[in-house]
Amino acid sequence: MSILRRAQILGVVTAGIVAALCGSGPALAAPAPTQPGVASADTGCPAVAGIFMPGTWETDESADPSRPRGLLAPVATSLEQQFGSQFEAVFPAYAARAMDGMLYGDSQAQGLSAAKAAVTEIAARCKSTKFLLSGYSQGADVAGDLASAIGCRSDPIPAQRVLAVGLVADPKQGTSGGKLVGPTVSGTGIRGTRTEGFCALSAVTAQLCETGDKYCATDAATNPILAGLGKVLSQPGTSTSPTNSGRVGSTGSGPTGSTPDSSAGSSQLTRSLDAGFSGEDLTTLPARIETLTAQMRTGGGATGDLAETADSVATLLARLGDLGEWSGANPSVQQQLSTGDAGSAQQAAAKVLTAVQGMDLDAALSALSTITGRLAAGTSAAGSDSGLGGALDALVSATAGLTGTGTDALGQAGKVLSLLKPSTLISQVTTVASNTIDFAATVPQILDTVRRIGTAVTDPSTDLGGKVRAVHQVFADLNQLCQPLVRMAAGIDLSMVSGLLGLIPDPHGIAQTASLVLGVLDNLDVIGLARQVGALQENLWGILEAITGGGDLLALGARFAELGQTLLGFAGLAFDTLTGNATKTSPQLLDTAINTTGASDLTGITAALTSSETAQDADALAQLVSEGIDAATFYTSGAHQSYDSYVVDDAGRTALVWLADWFANRIRQVGA
Repeated sequence: MSILRRAQILGVVTAGIVAALCGSGPALAAPAPTQPGVASADTGCPAVAGIFMPGTWETDESADPSRPRGLLAPVATSLEQQFGSQFEAVFPAYAARAMDGMLYGDSQAQGLSAAKAAVTEIAARCKSTKFLLSGYSQGADVAGDLASAIGCRSDPIPAQRVLAVGLVADPKQGTSGGKLVGPTVSGTGIRGTRTEGFCALSAVTAQLCETGDKYCATDAATNPILAGLGKVLSQPGTSTSPTNSGRVGSTGSGPTGSTPDSSAGSSQLTRSLDAGFSGEDLTTLPARIETLTAQMRTGGGATGDLAETADSVATLLARLGDLGEWSGANPSVQQQLSTGDAGSAQQAAAKVLTAVQGMDLDAALSALSTITGRLAAGTSAAGSDSGLGGALDALVSATAGLTGTGTDALGQAGKVLSLLKPSTLISQVTTVASNTIDFAATVPQILDTVRRIGTAVTDPSTDLGGKVRAVHQVFADLNQLCQPLVRMAAGIDLSMVSGLLGLIPDPHGIAQTASLVLGVLDNLDVIGLARQVGALQENLWGILEAITGGGDLLALGARFAELGQTLLGFAGLAFDTLTGNATKTSPQLLDTAINTTGASDLTGITAALTSSETAQDADALAQLVSEGIDAATFYTSGAHQSYDSYVVDDAGRTALVWLADWFANRIRQVGA
C-alpha cells in the first residue's frame, strides 16, 4: 500500500440545508450585523476581510499572507474579483505540517495563533471591517477552533463581526451548531468535536465533508480504533520541542497498559513518531554538504551561516540514522517500500533508506563535530588546518552513498521517509489488532494441544514410530494455531503497538484488552515459544523420515529420547507461560490487567477479549481497522482535492463554488 496514498476526499452538506437554499445562497441565518458593513470610515480598510487557513503542506511559516494558496485559493480569488478593494483575502502563514518535523497538534496550535493574530490586527486597525473565516483540512481545524472561541467567548472579537464561517474537511466536523452542507455523512471528524460548539456563530457556520472521507466523517460508535487514533496522534507535544531534543525516536513507546487518558504517554508516543525532518530537508541535503565543504576549503561564507548549516546537516543525519536503525528492526518496512512500482516514491525511499543503513554515521557526525568546533573557535577555512581538512574529507566520504542517490531520488523519497513511522505504525496496528483477536480465540485450543505433548511422548503403549508421528501431528496442530502470532510478530514492535492501543480512548474496551494481550505476549515471550514450534517440528520431521526410510531404530530411539526431554520441557514452559505461572510480566501491567479485565494471566485476558460482551465488537474491529487504514493515515495523504468537482446541491454546484457563492451573498448583505 502506498504511503502517500491520498486519504479519501472531503467536503459535503446536509440535504435539508441544500433544499432550503435560495438560488445562490444557503439557508444559514446570520446574526444581525451591528450596522451595514461598508468600511469607508476606515481609510485603507476593506468592508470584509476573509481569513483563509490552508491545509497540511499547503503553506508554511514563511508564506506571503496576501497570496492565495491551496485548495481555497479559487474561493478567495473569486471574491477579490467580485468586490475589489472592498474585500481583502488573508492566508495566515503557519507550519501546516504533521509528523514531518513538527507534530500535527503543535502545527495546529501555531495556526490558531496565526489566525487569531491576523483577526486581532485587522479588527484593531479597521473598526468597521467584518470577517469571513474559512479553512481546509488542518486549516479547518484551526478556523473552526477560532470560530468557536469567537462565538462562545468573543475571543478575539465579538461574534457580530463575523459574517460567515466555511469549514472544508473539518477533522472536528459535527461540532454542535455547525450546519452540514450537502449529503448526510456518517459520524464526526476524526478528532472528535469541539466541546463548546459554535455558540453565537452557529447560524452562520457551514461544514462541508464528502461522504466517504473518514477524515471528517468517522463513526466512532462503529470505528472506535480509527476515531481513537485520530485523537491520540493529533495531540500537541510538550514544552520541549522534538525538533530540538536530540535524536528522534529516543523517546520510545508509551507505557504498556497505559490508560486512555494518559496524556503524558500519548504525548511521548506521538513525539516518538515524528521523523524530525521534512521532505525538503532531505532534498537539500547534498547541496548543504557541498556548500559547507566548498566554502570551508576556500574560506568563503560567514562563520555563523556555516555553523548553522553544519548543525542542520548533523541533526538531519542523526535523525536519518535513527530512521535507518528503526526500519532495520522492522523488516516489513523495507519490504513494503521495495514493492512499489518502478520509479515510484516508495522505491526511491527504499533506495535512500538502504544508503542510510550503509552510511558510516559515526564518522559523519564526528567530522561535523570537528567542523562546528573549529567554527566556534573562529576558524572558517581549512587552509593549513589538517584536522579540519580531514574532517571535511571524512564528511564527504561518509555521506557519499546517501548524496550519491541523487537529488531526484532524495526528493521523491523525502515525503515518504519523513512520514514513514506514523504510516507504518498505523498499518501495524491493523495487522496486530485483527490477529490479536484471532490469537485470543485459539488460546484454549493451544493449551489443550500443549497438554497432548506429554501424553504422546510418554505413552508406553506406542512404539517409536507411533510416538514420533503423534508428536509430529501435535506440533503441526500447534503450528497452525500459532499462525496469528507469527503474522502478528513479523517485523513489528509489539511494545510500541501495545502502547498505542493502550492510549486509544475506546469505550468498547477492545483496544485496551488487545493492548493487554500484546503487553503480556511481549513480556512473556510467547512469540519466542511460537517460533520454537517450527524448529521442533523440523526435528521431528527428520526423525520421522529416518524411521520411514528404515534407519537404525535403536539410534533413532536414543535421538528421540533426548528430544523427548526437550519436548516435555517445552510443554511445561508453554503451559506455564500461557497460564501465567511463569510470568515475567511487570507488576504495573498485571495491575492494569486485573483492573481492566479482572484477569492476571494471558488465558484470562484473552477470554475477556473474546467474551460474549465484546465478541461482536471484536469481529467489527478487524473490519473497521482494515477499511479505515487509509483514512487513519491522514497525515500522509497530502491534499484532499475533490472539492473542485464534488457536487453538493441540486443546482450542480461544486463544494468550492457553493462556498464562494455563499460568501459573496453574505458580503452583499452588508452592503459591500
